[in-house]
Amino acid sequence: YSFFLLLLVEFVYALRYTTTTPSYPIFTLFVVILYGPVLLFTILVHEFGHALTTKKLGGSVGGIVLWPLGGFALCGPTEALSGDLKVALMGPLMHIPMGFVWWIIYAGIAGSTHGYWPSMTIYLDVLSNSAAGFFEILSAQALYLNILLLCFNLFLPAYPLDGGRIYASTLILLFKLPPIKAAKVTAITAMLLSAGMILYSIISIFADSSGSELLLGIVGIFVFYQSHELWVAARTGALGNHPIFGRECYRTTTTTGGSSSGNNEGGDEQDTAVPAQSDEAAMA
Repeated sequence: YSFFLLLLVEFVYALRYTTTTPSYPIFTLFVVILYGPVLLFTILVHEFGHALTTKKLGGSVGGIVLWPLGGFALCGPTEALSGDLKVALMGPLMHIPMGFVWWIIYAGIAGSTHGYWPSMTIYLDVLSNSAAGFFEILSAQALYLNILLLCFNLFLPAYPLDGGRIYASTLILLFKLPPIKAAKVTAITAMLLSAGMILYSIISIFADSSGSELLLGIVGIFVFYQSHELWVAARTGALGNHPIFGRECYRTTTTTGGSSSGNNEGGDEQDTAVPAQSDEAAMA
């Protein structure tokens, strides 16, 4: 039930429009639907993308957990780092067909009158005018929700989100960084990004923005904490015990060229640990 924390925050924020002149109580219903069943379905499809890809590549799936910051699939490691990269990518890529479906719904309702690409603005008069207006705004915001989650998870290299795992895997596979160096670069990058998220959230809250800015700050705190833990593990040589970089079957880095770093001794064992997929997922 903690998954619906964002819904609660947005619901409380939406109540202000029931006391304005004119009042828009329909906006509260809109918020409940968008951040309730629509977001829930979106997160589940995202996580199914991770889970089904893991199964296809021979990994194991223990289930899908929903929590206040989105969800994560309990996916066991695949046989190669390239496989984990595919698993990390498939979650965010699921937002493309979902967004396309919402765009078709919007275009069918409002394309001939308001254009075929929706505005990001929530027009309260359109929302409350008719059922068609309600679903026009709902489909537009659901489309932008999927675009936001696609970009947030795919292009934001913030560990332990999808983008952070993609970033770490790319550093190892494409730039040939040793896993311990990739872990340090990933941690530093994520800590800088999360600090920016926290700062933006604080400024937005004092500027009287929407409740979702508070959740962005919570995500930033979570990312900073996890990234700091990763940094400490890399600095102290404890990556072998890390829940992602230290998984047993990833202690030997295997590349597409077939090379394997198998000459480790003693304390250097953690240098060959690479990230497995246990996705911390999409945030709103």
